[in-house]
Amino acid sequence: MLDEDLREGESKDDLEYRNETAGEEIQFSPKEMNESTLPENENERELVIYGREIMENTSEELPEHVGNELSCASCHGGSDLGMTQGMVGQDITMIPLVGTHADLPEWTNRRDRMRDSRQRLMGCFDRSMNSQDSEEGTPEYDSREMQAMEAYMQWLSEGVPTKAQPYWSHLNKAEGDERVPVEEINPVRGAELYLENCASCHGDDGQGIEGTATALWGPDSFNDGAGMSRVYTSSAFIREAMPYGAPHTLTDWRDVQDIAGFMNGHDRPEFVGKEDDFPTTGPPEEGVYYERTQGDLGYEMNPMQKKLELAGIPTGTESLSEDDIPDDVDRYDQPLREESVDETGD
Repeated sequence: MLDEDLREGESKDDLEYRNETAGEEIQFSPKEMNESTLPENENERELVIYGREIMENTSEELPEHVGNELSCASCHGGSDLGMTQGMVGQDITMIPLVGTHADLPEWTNRRDRMRDSRQRLMGCFDRSMNSQDSEEGTPEYDSREMQAMEAYMQWLSEGVPTKAQPYWSHLNKAEGDERVPVEEINPVRGAELYLENCASCHGDDGQGIEGTATALWGPDSFNDGAGMSRVYTSSAFIREAMPYGAPHTLTDWRDVQDIAGFMNGHDRPEFVGKEDDFPTTGPPEEGVYYERTQGDLGYEMNPMQKKLELAGIPTGTESLSEDDIPDDVDRYDQPLREESVDETGD
């Protein structure tokens, strides 16, 4: 992946690999799926092919298990939108899955346990694809669908040493001075930036545009227990992968954190059982939908949503316009803990 911290010049064209030993230029050669690369065993081969089909168009292949309109490809690339390299999970400008299987099982603080590849996939159904609102819920651990997706992930990771931790396997989040304290993130400025950089694909209502991009909030998006509902996580993804097909258009950490704050100041499906997350460590401060985080930060509600409501900006699926942006955008750099939404008359 590319990273601003490793560039020599001032334009995004000068960006280099995050791993300085990876080479001077991007040499992306996605693995092809054919008779020579697929498993010899017929049953395993069928599972790998089926796993790819599921992950490429999850909401269409498994509508009974998906409670929104997202697919694995929405975050990992390889959808049928035509703006990606390789198959699902291979696009180095998104969140590649190549090597992920080799790094599992792994520890997760969210539930204080080790999780294997199927459990990780089940978590994506639970949260990112909001299976709680689907007809049949999350696929069973031993279902053919889970076996197929695991087989595909294993196929993608062939040749990657166990626990090798490829440099592309995790999002590069803001650190040190680049990380804006949650209470100082400005979702109102983020709304302005969203209209300039994101609305052309995701819509001025955040509900996506058919054939172009998916919903970012509202009933057809991920729920409030998903990783993307955390502001540092989603800001890293925005910086790393967006706009789809032209990553690193936005390289300023302040910009992407404000956009992430705007996105996660909206209503989205509630993950039932969210209060059981992070039982030992407690939810991270970026988890603005968690009541415990809100209390720790001194708020009575999601701080991103509070700032948007104080500014009179809609937090549902209403359309956003430039007229909704207040003149004094910088005011919302402050925590604004003590101000009441009711007092604004909005």
